[in-house]
Amino acid sequence: MLQDAHTKKISIAVAAAVGTNTIIAGDTSRWIYIHEVIGDLAGAGNLIIRSGATELASFALGAGQGITEIDQPGNDNVPRFEIKPGDDFILEVTGGTFNGSVNYSFRY
Repeated sequence: MLQDAHTKKISIAVAAAVGTNTIIAGDTSRWIYIHEVIGDLAGAGNLIIRSGATELASFALGAGQGITEIDQPGNDNVPRFEIKPGDDFILEVTGGTFNGSVNYSFRY
């Protein structure tokens, strides 16, 4: 079986305001692998993770509540979220500002 190979992980700081925030622009020639989303929401609301228009996950958070989503449990380097080629990685925020970081890579 072939291994699902990806580039070295990249870490970026994120400050996503209320609304739809493109965090990583899509690339039509490769997948974006999201390995970690960590941070907190300044006001009570939802943090919605999208691959383009497709919702991948939604989290209801209280004001100041943190979130940590990492690689698949028990499977280091298996991304938590996969963003399809051509789709942007989007965080939709409904309350306060999400402050944190994202670790990602690109699939070969």
